[in-house]
Amino acid sequence: MCIRYFIPREFDLPALIYYSFDAAAVSGSTLLNLGSGGAAYNAQLINSPAISTSDKMVGTGAMQFTSSLSQYVQIPSFTTGTSGLSFAFWFKFSSTGAHSRVFDFGNDDWSDNILFARWDGNEDIYISTRRSGTPYTQTSVFGQTVNDNTWRHVVWTLDPSGNWVVYMNGNLLRSYGRVTYPNAVTRTLNYLGKSNWGRQPYLNGAIDEFYMFESVLSADQVKELFKSGQ
Repeated sequence: MCIRYFIPREFDLPALIYYSFDAAAVSGSTLLNLGSGGAAYNAQLINSPAISTSDKMVGTGAMQFTSSLSQYVQIPSFTTGTSGLSFAFWFKFSSTGAHSRVFDFGNDDWSDNILFARWDGNEDIYISTRRSGTPYTQTSVFGQTVNDNTWRHVVWTLDPSGNWVVYMNGNLLRSYGRVTYPNAVTRTLNYLGKSNWGRQPYLNGAIDEFYMFESVLSADQVKELFKSGQ
């Protein structure tokens, strides 16, 4: 089966991992990777998260998660390099609990995690990495509640010097200078909608158009990704 997918023409570096969450990109419990990494990064749908064809941002569907059903996506092992990373996706939280994840990539709790989650002090976002067990975290990233059933587009870039940049809805939101860069290691426990900390809740909400790039996206590339959902 050949599936064509949208990447703006300005992108000369394709995403290693790209999940469209369109119905055509799901085969049974397998979520097809449409990125350059190919079938090696096909993911598994655990406890049957559903594709919605009506509540979506791009294409023909988005993945809906119900926390009470312990639904999540498990991504195969991958190795991060030293050239930079970018994560781009649409998400929304629907009364999701504190520490619920959009994603958590790592090797267990406190083991080389890279994560994007709901903060416990308010209903904002925090982003965090664990480097050799040491946490590097930025909280209240959006400066507003995001637990409001509203779709938002976010891009988080991490350059090799440890600078983090966050964009929301195509616009620069935060810059964090020289925080850290994740260890270039293989991560084996990689989830959408689930934490590597077993006591923390599953996602109640939705994700659409999830990308992981092995490069640092430019502001123009971020804008193009956002425009694809308008």
